[in-house]
Amino acid sequence: MNLEILANEHNGCGENPLWDERREVLFWCDIPGGKIFAFDPKTNSHRLVADLNRECGAFTLEESGDLLLLFVGDAALLDPDSGEVRPLKNGFLLDTERFNDCITAPDGTVFAGTVDWTQKTRGGLFHFHAGFDNHRITGGSACSNGLGWTSDGRGLYWVDSTSRKTWLFEFDPQTSEVGEGREWLHTPENTPDGMTTDQEGGVWLTFFDGPFVRHYDQNAKLLEQIDLPSKHVTSCIFGGESLDELYITTGGGNPDDEADNPSGALYRFKTGARGMREFRSKMGS
Repeated sequence: MNLEILANEHNGCGENPLWDERREVLFWCDIPGGKIFAFDPKTNSHRLVADLNRECGAFTLEESGDLLLLFVGDAALLDPDSGEVRPLKNGFLLDTERFNDCITAPDGTVFAGTVDWTQKTRGGLFHFHAGFDNHRITGGSACSNGLGWTSDGRGLYWVDSTSRKTWLFEFDPQTSEVGEGREWLHTPENTPDGMTTDQEGGVWLTFFDGPFVRHYDQNAKLLEQIDLPSKHVTSCIFGGESLDELYITTGGGNPDDEADNPSGALYRFKTGARGMREFRSKMGS
């Protein structure tokens, strides 16, 4: 199998891998560790971008080149070159817990989900516009998770880890309005986590307790499975010059782990598919 470990910081929960096509690097975070990392395939090395000293479960690439960080009802901008963090907006979302995964729409607005480990029902999916005005798309979840666009841009996938269901919502790319949603896939035996999509309509879905990545076609037919040696598999994204390399984040690591313990490592898998470039948010302008 064409699977390699690129970096092993023993992340407790590595998440939100995001390919920056301008810098040609991959960003990802360790949620409980409160850290943002970057991997550079040109030098085959990684670095700590910022130690935030707080959990960050979701971030986007801004048009400006900054990273938009989403915490618990507040947001900040991170300059990944200098490591400077600048507060942006506080208290714009109440009665829920931290953000968990997000994706940018073609117009620069952001869809982001939240978790609710306390009451188990206040997590959900939200659409954030300029000024962080928001609209709740769906709720009633303990753990909103992965998001991805259909290849034609007219559908938005959303993973609800709580119900172990992946949903597909109608989406109008001209107005950024979300329409009706339907259950696209139910995996009662395993918990779906993060995801990404490719140019052919394929869906690449990670499973927290697999631990594996499954590749489905647009009709939810299973095409292949990539097994990983880490304890948990959390998310994935396409990157590289041709967007044909699948970067995979994992969790279950601990700073005291032995060096060869693969849990919490960042992986790369060479595929025959090509991903789609991520849109850039415009929330900080």
